[in-house]
Amino acid sequence: MARDEWFFRIKTATRALVKMIGTHEAAGLIAGVAKSQMHRWADPSHADLITLSAAMKLEAECGLPCITEVMAAQCGNHLVRSDGSTPPKCMVTAFGKLSDEFADVAARVGEAIEDGSVSANEHAAICDELNQLIQRANQMQGTSGRLRAVDEMRRAG
Repeated sequence: MARDEWFFRIKTATRALVKMIGTHEAAGLIAGVAKSQMHRWADPSHADLITLSAAMKLEAECGLPCITEVMAAQCGNHLVRSDGSTPPKCMVTAFGKLSDEFADVAARVGEAIEDGSVSANEHAAICDELNQLIQRANQMQGTSGRLRAVDEMRRAG
């Protein structure tokens, strides 16, 4: 991978993180820098690259290792989650998994209200299902951000 390619991939990953957070100002607050600095880090016309500490804070907020993935790829590696899974590579896969999680929540709620009262255990089970749904939605958002970043790179190249 040429120097220019990795540089633009980091800039693209930085823009994807900013988009997932919402604004340069919000991303700057999380990273602990001014919005103008956040803008420079995301703008390919500026030589400044995001700091490691800022990247880690933004990735933690989004739950997605966008910049870490670029750094791993630069060394010929790819990331795998601690549970051995890899992120979905397309929106259809991500949406399908999100739909499955939503169906699980709906089924759990249906079972809970069937007898007219919801027990503490049923509330806990519903909460667990909702947490899994939230994780899947965050994963889908990350897939969307990665695909958007790849599309931007293709258009720029």
